[in-house]
Amino acid sequence: MILDNKLIRNRPKDLLEKEFYTEIPKIPTRFDYSSLPSFLNVDLLQLFGIAPKTMDLIENTQRGFYINPSKKEVEYYKRKGTKFQIINIVANVHTFNKKDGEAIAYPYSISIIAGPKRGKPDECSIEFLDRINLEEIDFSSNCYTDYSPFKEVSEGFYAPIGMFSSSKSYTDTIGFILETFFLPIDIDLNQALINAPLDLDKKIREKYEKYRIKRYFKPFTDIKPRRIWGCDSPIELFLIQGLAQKNLFPTIQTLIFENGEIHDNFFHMIENRVFVKGDKLITDVDLYFPNEKLAVFCNSTKYHRGTKAKEKDRKISEKLLELGIKSLRLQGKEIVKDLNSSVEKVLTELKNNT
Repeated sequence: MILDNKLIRNRPKDLLEKEFYTEIPKIPTRFDYSSLPSFLNVDLLQLFGIAPKTMDLIENTQRGFYINPSKKEVEYYKRKGTKFQIINIVANVHTFNKKDGEAIAYPYSISIIAGPKRGKPDECSIEFLDRINLEEIDFSSNCYTDYSPFKEVSEGFYAPIGMFSSSKSYTDTIGFILETFFLPIDIDLNQALINAPLDLDKKIREKYEKYRIKRYFKPFTDIKPRRIWGCDSPIELFLIQGLAQKNLFPTIQTLIFENGEIHDNFFHMIENRVFVKGDKLITDVDLYFPNEKLAVFCNSTKYHRGTKAKEKDRKISEKLLELGIKSLRLQGKEIVKDLNSSVEKVLTELKNNT
């Protein structure tokens, strides 16, 4: 019996036979970080311990910081009476592929969320952080049993993964913890120290820092996940899962601009030392195959029904074609009803564009 948390509805029947779709692999698992933007990977490496640091903290304590707070750092936060939100970096996985005795986990979403308590963001004190050894705690051994990046966390458990490995449930709504950090809720974000490559143009650096502050370090007011990277809807997820069965892994959420600039996402644009204003964006492609120049859109009835919406989609397709990019639009109902047929349509277009 499958424990269905109803977080993702209308699952295509074609997915039910997919290996590891309803149970966690019982073999060693390795997370595929290479499928994430490299700048995002760098960011994730910096989110540990108390973060972010501020100029005021440095001026009143010392240079250099470690996972565990120093005595001076503890005294600094005690004087201020600072409280901390417990922030989890969570990955949702669309596919586990067996390879050389391992299960490779491919993410479809990276999000962050404040640890919940009675439906609100949980808080802790510096005294609590001073009592525990953050270096010895393996946060990545934990998970949320019922976690969708598209909804608030309202049910389920936060516990070691091993406790739930014997039960059957949809693995794409298990939230795997990559890291945990502690966010000072009284932080002056204007003083936050955000590491960025020194060779970035000043304006690009400012845009990147502003983006990261808003996404990572703005204190939470609720327990809705803050998506950092990934697909936007369940129908996109279904198609990604279907394509993965054919060993196809398109780029998720590709930005295509009027001047012909194409970037996997905001992180990739900054990595290439480029910043193009949003008003120059043609579209944000759901799934993109760069070699074949194929843009795949998963159109829901809610946003793509009606004359105006269809005309907007037509104009986007025309602009992309001017750049040599062909568009394939699949209806959400079609993906849900017959996923295999939708996957075959993508395969046909890829062959035609080769």
